[in-house]
Amino acid sequence: MSNTLVIMAGGRSSRMKQSAAELNDKTLMAQAQSVHKSLIPLGPSQTPLLSRLCLEAAKANIREIIVVTSPENEAFLSWRTDFLNSYSFNDLNIALAIQFPSKETFKPMGTADAVLQAMEQYPQLQKQRFVIANGDNLYSAQALSLAAQHRLSDHALINYEAKALGYDDLRISAFALVSVDAQDRVIDIVEKPAVSMLNTFRDANGYLRVSMNLCVVNGPSFYPALQACPINALRGEKELPEAFRIALKADRSSVYSYLIHQALPDLTSAADLGSFS
Repeated sequence: MSNTLVIMAGGRSSRMKQSAAELNDKTLMAQAQSVHKSLIPLGPSQTPLLSRLCLEAAKANIREIIVVTSPENEAFLSWRTDFLNSYSFNDLNIALAIQFPSKETFKPMGTADAVLQAMEQYPQLQKQRFVIANGDNLYSAQALSLAAQHRLSDHALINYEAKALGYDDLRISAFALVSVDAQDRVIDIVEKPAVSMLNTFRDANGYLRVSMNLCVVNGPSFYPALQACPINALRGEKELPEAFRIALKADRSSVYSYLIHQALPDLTSAADLGSFS
């Protein structure tokens, strides 16, 4: 079992900030501008999503967490101290990695770049299996445990069935979709396909498998795929789905797909803030 989780929280929360402005909500705008969205207090308990995610990880017996942040990470340093002081974990370690922006564009270069920089700052990741997760999704302990316990192949994706997510086709097309063979081995993964392409990704049971960037990778074989990952010409970022496509070219049986039927609390936009209890 892998007991290490890398959480990607180095993005600029640009969609959150834009949507807060569109809602013309001064409180949301202030929160979105002042801290990363994963640190915004949520619900009556005012517990940030990052804290909730780490609690779920602890339930899944994950004991090493590396949070990838931007260089301006004072808020994350304070959060780490407060979180570890607030909960009684004798054996939970939380470290921070920094996703440095591109010297050319001065912005973070995407999810594949975030994981690559974490692996270079913590070289032990290049030698072990570890779980990867977004910092703006609240994955369940069950989903995290499924990833951590995977041993059927080098890598695995925890895919979410589209209807269970409760999103319309337009929002589904904003994620990556996965096609699989009869043994649930990944054949292909495509980031942000056109709505007209969605039905081509249905599996033998008619399900759409949506990648929400919850996965487990084998460091020795995934590191070269990350190094080789190109910048997407349209979005200007290095994306995890493309790194998995590179891994598949090296070994067509290297990526397994688990399908789970769960909703997934998400913090893409400011409107999502009110969905947390």
